[in-house]
Amino acid sequence: MRRVRIGGRASQWGRALLVCALYAIGLGAAILALSQNRRTPVPSVHALDRARERGMIDDLVPRLDPQDAFANAAILNAILEEVPHPGLHSDAACQARARIIAVQLSGTLSRVRFSGRQVCQLKRLKEVSTRQEGLGRDEVAEVAAFLLGKRLGNDVDVTRVLVPPFRFSGDTLDFLAADLGPLAPGEQLIGSYHTHPGDELNQGVLSETDLAYMVSGQVELDGHGRSLNESGPRTDWLLDIVDPKRGDWNAYAHDRKRLLELLGRCGQNAACPLNELRLGGSEFNLYVRFYEEQSDEE
Repeated sequence: MRRVRIGGRASQWGRALLVCALYAIGLGAAILALSQNRRTPVPSVHALDRARERGMIDDLVPRLDPQDAFANAAILNAILEEVPHPGLHSDAACQARARIIAVQLSGTLSRVRFSGRQVCQLKRLKEVSTRQEGLGRDEVAEVAAFLLGKRLGNDVDVTRVLVPPFRFSGDTLDFLAADLGPLAPGEQLIGSYHTHPGDELNQGVLSETDLAYMVSGQVELDGHGRSLNESGPRTDWLLDIVDPKRGDWNAYAHDRKRLLELLGRCGQNAACPLNELRLGGSEFNLYVRFYEEQSDEE
């Protein structure tokens, strides 16, 4: 009888230990599985790789990240490089003609020329801006670019369209301080381009935020930083282009003095008189038209 009781107790303890061991093993396996499932993928350290990992909205439009400024710049500059020259590729999707904008500043006339390829590059940026996911009819994911060029007398040829690192929230941009790289001999920053929501009537002018950035913003080119509002060997800012979602280029001469005065006027009034930028007869009228080059036959 005693042996039976002792043996029964031993058997019960054995079963209890076995159950506890199996429970512990199962619990450990479950914890391990959960930890593996919850492990966050390590993002690539390379901006362009991060952008490519986000994939495409369709065959032509990369998916931008509102917070990854360097990845946005990397993917947009990469797709700009892929834009073919319409004059050399008859099957290219964009067959834009060269455009010329004449700007009169401080008594000096500058004829700024965009090649057909550069017009197509800006159209490409607009396409990416207006076709991001979740946008309404008038909404954009605002994108911007700097225009670089070379001067020969009164003629200024645009040489590059360069996208700086930027974050965005809807139609608001936030540029990050970064060296935009080396300049070619004689190359200067000559202007800016950015998209706007809406149509030309309501959104075809520079915003108060645009004016504030142009007056106080900083840019670093070729290892040298400077204020955007200063002239110098690397900066010859001539024009600013606003491209509304439903419209085409609205270009403005970059008159530093008048832009600063207009910004001051905005600070004094509840209603900022931005429409005077394109109002005939206004002291703040800086609107300039673009013209497309015609073929010899035309």
